[in-house]
Amino acid sequence: MTSHSDQNTSTGSRVRVALIFGGRSTEHSVSCATAASVLTAIDRTRYDVVPIGITPQGQWVLVDDDPSALEIRERQLPQVADTGAHVFVPMGGADRHWRIRRDGQWEGLGEIDVVFPLLHGPFGEDGTVQGLLEVADVKYVGCGVLASAAMMDKHVMKVLFASAGLPMGPFEVITAAQWQRDAPAAMERVNELGFPVFVKPARAGSSVGISRVADASELQAAIEAAHQHDQRLSSKPASTGVRSSAACCRRTAMLRLG
Repeated sequence: MTSHSDQNTSTGSRVRVALIFGGRSTEHSVSCATAASVLTAIDRTRYDVVPIGITPQGQWVLVDDDPSALEIRERQLPQVADTGAHVFVPMGGADRHWRIRRDGQWEGLGEIDVVFPLLHGPFGEDGTVQGLLEVADVKYVGCGVLASAAMMDKHVMKVLFASAGLPMGPFEVITAAQWQRDAPAAMERVNELGFPVFVKPARAGSSVGISRVADASELQAAIEAAHQHDQRLSSKPASTGVRSSAACCRRTAMLRLG
């Protein structure tokens, strides 16, 4: 394994960045593939990279700086294995050094300038890791706790957008309790949206548990598939239009859109 121990905050003029990926969600492998892309593309003349994987069981471990080990190849899904080098985040205070516990011994990992979360789905993209980093007073890339949590939840996001006066398309939310109590009534609500519809977990990413339902005969299986990933699901009719994205970058009080 590549050694990252006992390093300073920055190497020369390079920013020391920890990439965090994997995680406990069902999109673990998608997160690993994202990390492979970032490890390949990141400018090594500007950034000193520390790859930290989270196993499916939730253990934070130091992993090799090897993008090929994290790529999806020939339908083989990558996964973070427990390397035995367990990573511990400093929880505030004067000591900003991250540490590793390996074979019963403590090792220094040094200071981290910024964390780049590459997690997909729950336990990472939903404000949970962001909250941990806030408590630890560690700088990180991306949205804060509230924005991460609200935008991850497709139901809450739509409610917030509608309350702000933004036009919203029709949608239905079905909880696991509603489905167990009266599945025909739940399906009828989705039927009224018109087909085709998309059924997806309300609080997952956009990679697993999603179905495009062409007619009523496919609806039950789609709902049950989505509920394997979340207790709530969101359904909406297919729509034709142009999808656009705008990147936002905030520096102090200035917000840039691009």
